[in-house]
Amino acid sequence: MAFILFVGACSLFVAYRFSQSPGSGQDGQQSPQTTDAHCNQNLLQYVYNPGRLRILNPCVSVTGIVEEVRKEADGDIHIRLRLDQQFASLLNEKNISSQQGDLILEPICQGKVRQPDAEEPCSQYNGPYFEPVVGQRYLVWGAFAKVYQNKEL
Repeated sequence: MAFILFVGACSLFVAYRFSQSPGSGQDGQQSPQTTDAHCNQNLLQYVYNPGRLRILNPCVSVTGIVEEVRKEADGDIHIRLRLDQQFASLLNEKNISSQQGDLILEPICQGKVRQPDAEEPCSQYNGPYFEPVVGQRYLVWGAFAKVYQNKEL
């Protein structure tokens, strides 16, 4: 399964948009610093079927350019984010083979829910909303998870 950053599971969700590169560090790139204060783990209660997730890091930040945005039946937005080079180690084989080398962002409960098992979790959601723009660079943070199709972790 591909690695996913659940932006909706964390408080940033209203991502920052950069008009220029995020700064320079030792190799011309700077890794954004994230603390647990950036992420709100209470928002995980709005994730339908949370048993399919293994949270690998409860709060991680990345930068990259949005390549595709798709609305999902569960109310989430499926975002393919082309990561900046310093974050490439977050990708696995499935990100490369099935997601065109992009990290998947899943802001939760962002639109109309058409999937029955997602209706209840999203019905109480009143958190932040995010409308990403294809081609725009963002800094996002959230829970970094591996998603399983079945409950075998």
